[in-house]
Amino acid sequence: MKERSFHDRIHTIGRFTVICALVSFMAVPFVLAMVNHIPMNIPQILQNAFPILLTFSISGICENLSFMPIIGSGALYMACVTGNVSNMKVPAAVNAMEVAGHAPGSEKADVVAMIAVAASTFVTTAIVFLGMLFLAPIFEPVYNNPFLQPAFQNMVPALIGALLFPYILKAPKQAIVPMILPVILIFVVGRSFFSSNQSYIMVGVIVLSALYSYSLFKKKIIG
Repeated sequence: MKERSFHDRIHTIGRFTVICALVSFMAVPFVLAMVNHIPMNIPQILQNAFPILLTFSISGICENLSFMPIIGSGALYMACVTGNVSNMKVPAAVNAMEVAGHAPGSEKADVVAMIAVAASTFVTTAIVFLGMLFLAPIFEPVYNNPFLQPAFQNMVPALIGALLFPYILKAPKQAIVPMILPVILIFVVGRSFFSSNQSYIMVGVIVLSALYSYSLFKKKIIG
């Protein structure tokens, strides 16, 4: 019998884990409704959930396509199940690979990324749990301070910017389109339209960036 590869085993375990997580997540409202005898209007639920599902499905697909080459499939499976993908798990995985000296895409890098995401999950859960018990009353005035609110509202963009900066330095020619095009679109279509349709815009920017990189490769501008 042919031995299964590392990536085949990762995908098998990852898919099984994701299916179990989805079933568990969906079971919570249904079980609570059954226990408390609350009627559920399925057509109305689907009607209200469809726009949200459509938006987050596009965003989720784009994020998975973007993050998988960086942190590997195993780490991405764990990150998607445990959450905080862009602001916690991806930076942890990228930093771990850089410290270990492994390039993204190799099996060693994937293993390091999985360990980093798992460690980040345990640490984050422990900190959130302890903070909920002891630190929330202390830091609540800090979080609600009007002077500091802009800083807390821009934590994710700051993390993503710090994460992307090394890759921009490594490939400045390829970074022109994905960096400049969204900025131009914000000024052309407006911030409100851009925010409402950013999932669709993300798909277009990814496609155009890939075509732009391919054209640079065909012209032998990049190797």
